[in-house]
Amino acid sequence: MFDDLTTYYHENVVSTYMDYRDIKRSGTAGRSRDIRNAIIAASALFHLREHLPRPNQPTRAATEKLCPEYGLLGDIVNAAKHKSISRNTPHGTPLLADATQIDERIVLTEYLDEKGPYRFAEKTVIAKLSDGSERDLFEILTVVMNYWENFLYSLGILPSLRIFPNDSNKHPRTRKEWEENRLDFEIVKGHRFHQSMRLQRFNYQTETIEPIDLTGSQVKFNIYKPAYEINLSLTHDASGKEFKKTITLSDDESETVAHCKTDEDRQAYINSLPCAHEALRQLAIEAGVVNDSADTLNISNKEGT
Repeated sequence: MFDDLTTYYHENVVSTYMDYRDIKRSGTAGRSRDIRNAIIAASALFHLREHLPRPNQPTRAATEKLCPEYGLLGDIVNAAKHKSISRNTPHGTPLLADATQIDERIVLTEYLDEKGPYRFAEKTVIAKLSDGSERDLFEILTVVMNYWENFLYSLGILPSLRIFPNDSNKHPRTRKEWEENRLDFEIVKGHRFHQSMRLQRFNYQTETIEPIDLTGSQVKFNIYKPAYEINLSLTHDASGKEFKKTITLSDDESETVAHCKTDEDRQAYINSLPCAHEALRQLAIEAGVVNDSADTLNISNKEGT
């Protein structure tokens, strides 16, 4: 990898950027996976300059003049590596001085349509700058990524130019996106759990995102093991009488149901469970059913607590 600049760029810089982008889009938060992979990508982007051939290797100061985000990226990388930094940089005092100023955050944005409000959840890694402002690390990475893409293309190292889009969408998320949106937490027993969250609302008049004021509010966060109950019903067509039975899924079965992405997947899995079939058989016996073709079997599920 280190013997060829083009290979190094694609296999170390672009790949780590794409890895973090994919993790950012994933539906699982926790165990510092986002901040860890964001820093790996940031380090690769920041140190790419040192792998450029000498005649074309710009100084950090020159790079910062052309791409100010490169300077901020350097402060983030060095703070993450050394815990804290204090030495002056080409842009002066570090914009971020301590690794604790880099944080993972869950952002919940409230939208509104004709059916009512809905909230879209997404993950971000935030750099809290010393002046009190905040920057989305993926936005910084994308700006620097596009800068290096242009730089290497101008040198003829890359045969074509790509533009990497910023994933931090500020356009209104649709209800369909919300319905497909799911965010799970992964927590290890015995390890500390730290997670910051931001509640915000999309203003359709100004087409901007505004923070939700939580002054005087009490926020509760519940963590529980998934537990599902299945309500089974059998309706005897001749008499119209309905027979019902409820079964509780095991931990493993509940876990599988919890990870199903669609209602169709959940229903198909539930229909395949031996315990569901046995419960239906018991209902049929209770109802005195002789000819199954004359009956209607319905399986529905609801989440238990």
